[in-house]
Amino acid sequence: MVDDKVVKRRSSKHFLGLCLLPLLLGCVYPAGDARVFVSSDPLGAEVLVDGRPTGKTTPAELDLGGLFGSDHRIELRKAGFEPETRKVSHYSNFGTAYWDDGTGDFVTPPIPLWWTIGDLLFPFEVRWTYVPHNLHVKLFPLGTFGSPSRDG
Repeated sequence: MVDDKVVKRRSSKHFLGLCLLPLLLGCVYPAGDARVFVSSDPLGAEVLVDGRPTGKTTPAELDLGGLFGSDHRIELRKAGFEPETRKVSHYSNFGTAYWDDGTGDFVTPPIPLWWTIGDLLFPFEVRWTYVPHNLHVKLFPLGTFGSPSRDG
């Protein structure tokens, strides 16, 4: 048989942990750039992301999602030109500010004097980006690579 005091103590510890969780998450500094810049030669190509039209033509700025983004296929189409597809990859990285970063030797105490206010308030960081961040695509006239033209 479990003692009621033990159950209450466990419950209060779980409650306290749940109350502190938002504070710990508040110490994470999120930073990233979810944009991909797309241009083409010639200009004015229709931009599709994962096969869906975006309603944009080149040059265009695409917002592909933040921290929880994923890899995407970007396709450019223009009448009279071969369609071109490129892949952009989503990268994210988690890091912390280390107490011993910047110490020159063993004599220097590992005190974070080089930290910024942001490092003190947000000791953890999550960064993300898309690679390539700037995408330039050369479009070739139909039939350039031996494919039949769409006209005939």
